[in-house]
Amino acid sequence: MAEPLWTSAEIEAATGGRLSGEAFTATGVSIDTRTLERGDLFVALGGVRDGHEFVDQARDRGAAGALASQPVLGSAVMVEDTLKGLERLGEAARERAPAVKRGAVTGSVGKTSVTQAIMAGLMLAGRAHSSVKSYNNHIGVPLTLA
Repeated sequence: MAEPLWTSAEIEAATGGRLSGEAFTATGVSIDTRTLERGDLFVALGGVRDGHEFVDQARDRGAAGALASQPVLGSAVMVEDTLKGLERLGEAARERAPAVKRGAVTGSVGKTSVTQAIMAGLMLAGRAHSSVKSYNNHIGVPLTLA
C-alpha cells in the first residue's frame, strides 16, 4: 500500500473544511474516477459533469474519502467550494515541504517531451515527481501539488 499523504484532519486544516463521517487517511488525490486509485481522496469538482455525481463510484473504487461541497454518503471533508479546497490543499502541500526544489516548463510546443527528459535525469539523482499529464491549468497545478 502507498505511503499516507493526507489525513482527514490535515485536509480539514488545509481547506478550512469539516469532517463528515469517519476519519480517513488518503494516499493520493484524484478528480477522475477513471484514474482513481484505492486510497485516494476524491475531489468532487463542479462543472458540466459535477463530481458529486461520481462520489459513490469513487467510494466503490476504493476512495478513502471525498472533498465535497454537497452532502455525500461516506467519509468526506465538506467545504464551500471544492476547487478552492483543492487549491488550498496544493498550497498546504507546498508549504509542508519547504526543502523540495520545484521547477516549471512553459511554452507552446514541446513541454511534455522536455518534462519527460528532465524527469529522466532527475530520477537518476533520486526521488522526483512530475504531473502525469499536461496539468498546466487552474485545476492541474494544485492537483499535482496536492
